[in-house]
Amino acid sequence: MPYSFISSTRPELSAKGKNIVITGGGSGIGKAVGLAFAKAGARSISIIGRRADVLRTAEAEIAAHKTTVLSVTADLADKDQTLAAFQLLSRKIGKIDVLVSNAGAYDSGHMATYSANSLMRTLELNVVTALHACQAFLPFVGPDPILLNTTSDMACMPAKEGWHGSGPYSISKAAALKFMDYFAAENPHIRVINVQPGWIPTEMTGYHEAAPDSVELPGAFYVWLASAEAAFLKGKVVWANWDAEELMQIAGEIQSMKKLTWAVTGVAI
Repeated sequence: MPYSFISSTRPELSAKGKNIVITGGGSGIGKAVGLAFAKAGARSISIIGRRADVLRTAEAEIAAHKTTVLSVTADLADKDQTLAAFQLLSRKIGKIDVLVSNAGAYDSGHMATYSANSLMRTLELNVVTALHACQAFLPFVGPDPILLNTTSDMACMPAKEGWHGSGPYSISKAAALKFMDYFAAENPHIRVINVQPGWIPTEMTGYHEAAPDSVELPGAFYVWLASAEAAFLKGKVVWANWDAEELMQIAGEIQSMKKLTWAVTGVAI
């Protein structure tokens, strides 16, 4: 559960005046992030997804917190649909201050038998969707834009330590993480932070009973990441179940070194 330091109602984390757009915002982590930003006083919350009924339900839940909520049905694997969604939102809310890139899907299979078509579909759902969302975000960014990307520990861990058969998902999330690395480098005016949301019992993860983290934890952590306090994490990869106060205590060390970046170190290149 969230702790007091990352509470969405802490004044230092106020999202007052900010327009938030969340892809994959109709359920699970995306909806929790929307609820957390609403509690933080965001000017508007916009959620994008493929399932209109799921979006409508989430829209009603978030709107209960007295903020403007918009939902747009779009398949982010389709570039034209994605751009149209962002254009529509921009006409209604103006500039976008925070984009939460959260759309994605899980698939499993063994490398010896997994088909190329299946791999391309998994890459489309986890990489191409992020590509289209980020490209559509660029023309409408606010003066201090923030991009929070939902990643996975499977993008980083050795295969022998991963879940059995998780190769397709791991490959796609690793590719998405490297895409974000380049997007951040090429757009330095945007604060890009990659977030492993914890082990959450969600629809995508199968509501696993052993999952130790609640969906409210990444919700609150994302709000903290969008605050001035977390500016030192620009370009980094973080875990939502880390202690935010402890991260702040070593902020200088994190900024001055390659800590929390994705690279092979220890050898001269």
